[in-house]
Amino acid sequence: MPYTPSPLAQELKNLEQQGDYLALIATLKGQLQQNKRTFADPYVKEWIGKRWRNLFIQAAVQDKHAVKVASKKLSIGKDKRSSEQKIAERFLKGDHLNEWSIAMPTAQGNNQIDDTLIFCPGFINGLLPAHAFSQEFPQLEQEYGWKIFQADAHPMRSCEANHQDLLDAILEGKGFQSNPGAASDQFRTPIAPDNVFLMGYSKGAPDILSTLVHHHDKIGSKVKCVVTWAGAIGGSYMADNFYELIKNADTNLLTSRLHDFLQLLAPNVTRKGSLRRLNEYDIKGGVHSLTTKARAEFYQQYHQFLDELDIPIINITSATTALEVPTFQMADCLNLTRFDGNNDMQVTQEQAKIKLPMATHAAMLHGHHWDISYPPFPRAVRMTSPNLDHPFPRKAAIIAIYQLLAELGLIE
Repeated sequence: MPYTPSPLAQELKNLEQQGDYLALIATLKGQLQQNKRTFADPYVKEWIGKRWRNLFIQAAVQDKHAVKVASKKLSIGKDKRSSEQKIAERFLKGDHLNEWSIAMPTAQGNNQIDDTLIFCPGFINGLLPAHAFSQEFPQLEQEYGWKIFQADAHPMRSCEANHQDLLDAILEGKGFQSNPGAASDQFRTPIAPDNVFLMGYSKGAPDILSTLVHHHDKIGSKVKCVVTWAGAIGGSYMADNFYELIKNADTNLLTSRLHDFLQLLAPNVTRKGSLRRLNEYDIKGGVHSLTTKARAEFYQQYHQFLDELDIPIINITSATTALEVPTFQMADCLNLTRFDGNNDMQVTQEQAKIKLPMATHAAMLHGHHWDISYPPFPRAVRMTSPNLDHPFPRKAAIIAIYQLLAELGLIE
């Protein structure tokens, strides 16, 4: 059946067509404060994506390095595109690249935000030579006073086993601090946060959704919204292949030869180092949690319940090409292209989104799975493969998330 706009959607659409963005923003915020289900309106979800992309462009043009990366090196003449057009065409993908020309206002409201961002990292977190957003989170805390920390999510066990790690973060404030100058694996002094919003990267996204489903009675009132960032919500075809390789292997042998297993995932990139919580490693459970079968079963069983929690969910995905990924990821990227040409070398677009009325897809970024999350890998590692410099403007993206959620009244 064709979509019939609700009275609210029609009002908002009229305001957008008139260019009265301030009235649109104020009206939408008021409606969301009265009823969170306003988020489920198709026009509202479309606007949220458009507004986030706009705020991202506004923030990214302030990043001189991002603008430089986005500028075309022409043999003749000068790149005469505006900074907004350069950013949009380099760091966004999809059908919305002409939106850079829309003159929307700056973010409405101030940057004094009280709610805490709890970040849930992905699979093998801490075992790569860099940590997700390890540069950006401390900068944002220092510049804006925002409260941000990372849950101590175990790097390799099932989503269900990681529930307690997330509960400890949400209820007690346990996790890694991101204060300027602090090591990314330095524990913060636990201080129970009030209201929180959750951001899950890769496996961190299904970890969050699983925790919400099974422990909503403990944390539902504290969690104001969820952002998934290249989330493996629908699993990964790569995980399917790996699980077939290891499902019949001896569990103790797998753990004892953990580094050899990691080399299969990311050759010459994962670090040996000292491993924390070694007795909690469950390689089979962790990989199985990321199989398409496991995630499809979760969705089938809980998608309606998850939607009825009335917690807004914003999905942000990414896409790349085989020539833009590290050399050792080219085969995986090409393999995923059989399913979706717009994959990020780890997951497809469908796998990185959840289909719920209370969920929306805000943007498809142009970058690979690591580029959009990790700072540049160490120089010695980059010498073994191209495309580990990770130029995506991550700080601008996080700023846009904060600004959008505050503008909608989803965080305070």
